[in-house]
Amino acid sequence: MRQPQKITKVLVLLLTMNSGCADAISFLALGQVLTAAMTGNTVFLGLALVGAKHFTPQVYLVSILSFMAGAASGAFVVRKKRYVTGLNEAVLTALWCEEVMLLVFAILAFGMPDLPADLFVFLLAFAMGVQGATARRIGVNGVPTTVITSTSTGLMEYLVWHPIEVREQRRQREQSKSYTDFRPSIWLWASDIVLYAAGAAGSGFLELRVGLRAIVLPLIIIGLAALWSRATLRHEKRVDHPDSTSALS
Repeated sequence: MRQPQKITKVLVLLLTMNSGCADAISFLALGQVLTAAMTGNTVFLGLALVGAKHFTPQVYLVSILSFMAGAASGAFVVRKKRYVTGLNEAVLTALWCEEVMLLVFAILAFGMPDLPADLFVFLLAFAMGVQGATARRIGVNGVPTTVITSTSTGLMEYLVWHPIEVREQRRQREQSKSYTDFRPSIWLWASDIVLYAAGAAGSGFLELRVGLRAIVLPLIIIGLAALWSRATLRHEKRVDHPDSTSALS
């Protein structure tokens, strides 16, 4: 059964919102480090290496290396479905892996919040690395979920190119030629940017009041994403194999 595109689009939007949550928590509570947007960490690391004030190389190295380890783990989990895009069992497993890392973070945040910040950075960056690899397999073009740079670029490209494409389509129709229907992703890209900011705002609001316990918001987001994905896959199995379902009952 072919999945409706809206399922995968909603899923990546939830993951993008989660990235905004993670970056806000880590930046505010763990030493001005990002755990989803590695581009920013690379810049901060460069500044730290040349002696800029308030920048410590260690925390950025921990975040970058942890993210890479998480991405490698996510790639391993989905390895058997590496050429398949969309929601599948491998993607669901990877989401649960991310949820486990967030749950460990939450347990420590509530029980032992005075542990070294690097440990919390490791857990959160690792989870975001898993998410980054997972999002690539979901395969919604232009929405990587852990950063919005490419999303912003795609949005601007669309706004500039769309009038040109419309004129080209009109010309091709007049000449009775086949033409490509350029369906806009403008609302997806715009929603992606807004939800990243909304996630940052929500977790930032919580962090300023309850500190690391703000992790409950990304924990809920990924939990809901995983449960919804599981329900979707179960529904697809029932539709695709109704006889086996009735036999089990």
